[in-house]
Amino acid sequence: MNTLNGKWIWLWNWRRCDGGDPARIAERLKTAGCAGALVKAWDGARWFDQGVPWREIARALKAHGLAVGGWGYCYGRDGAAEAHLAVETATYGEADLLVLDVESEFKGRPEAAEELCAGIRAALGAEYPLYFSSFAIARYHRSFPFEQFRRHCTGAAPQVYWNAFRWPLEQSLGWTYEDYAALGIPPSQVFPVGGLYQEGFVRYPDEEEVRAFIRDAGGRGSGGVSFWSYEHMSDEMWAAVGAERIGPRPNDEEDDMSSEEFVEVSRSLSELSSRVGRLEADVTALRGGVAAPPAPAPQPRTYTVVRGDTLSGIAARLGIADWRRLHEANVGVIGPDPNRIYPGQVLVLP
Repeated sequence: MNTLNGKWIWLWNWRRCDGGDPARIAERLKTAGCAGALVKAWDGARWFDQGVPWREIARALKAHGLAVGGWGYCYGRDGAAEAHLAVETATYGEADLLVLDVESEFKGRPEAAEELCAGIRAALGAEYPLYFSSFAIARYHRSFPFEQFRRHCTGAAPQVYWNAFRWPLEQSLGWTYEDYAALGIPPSQVFPVGGLYQEGFVRYPDEEEVRAFIRDAGGRGSGGVSFWSYEHMSDEMWAAVGAERIGPRPNDEEDDMSSEEFVEVSRSLSELSSRVGRLEADVTALRGGVAAPPAPAPQPRTYTVVRGDTLSGIAARLGIADWRRLHEANVGVIGPDPNRIYPGQVLVLP
């Protein structure tokens, strides 16, 4: 079964990607070590005009040894029509896999997500590789119907555009994996998308950050990553993508443990730890001493936000020299905007 394993590049407008020349596009993708391309096929209930039939694009890239996925932006206004276009992309278009770009239009509308996904599954079956691409930091989008997409899809491709978030890469990826795990989507089913574009205040990420994105995703258990988008990437971004591979390193492949071996090693370590604990207790008894109980962990000081509070005001009242330290210590509660605090939030004091 085809999957999103490896490195993939999103293509939006075929004609703006090296003039729509399949040979040049394939050469660039393969030079960067990419497994395939994700080419836009539909937009809502209408086909997306790529200048040539989508199936011709797919066949041309496949002739160069690449896999081809079809994606479409879905609005959920006509789920049956959107599902039909997705199915046609997979069958007549010969797509190796499908990605549903589903965003704010689905918030608070689980029935729209169900209609779209169920329609695709009814036609393609339970095994066809189907992914959804949406918000990376799920805690800020609680009304989005993640559950419906999780049940029907093979995996998720969250849009981790850390350069647009203006967040550190490590925090952006860390919160993404944490939030998706809480939704019941394990790292092996997460295929993060990096934003290699610049527009307005958004600038290209640092080249080393792009490489770290690939390494970090693989280290967390993902089998693949993708990048938005072909027509926006600079030569430096292409070089950064090509400089790193995802997956086990050649020298590590023979040393990888199976899940059964991992469980066995973990069990052995647990038993060894228990034996050491019993031995230490025996030694203490022989010496006639009594082991001191562990000191209780100090409880962090907290403050509960009341109406009219600001971070700077709280910091001034509590003797915290810089309110930004208060924000950094509570970014998981407050979020990236320090001006958005609400009565009832419990803040940890640095």
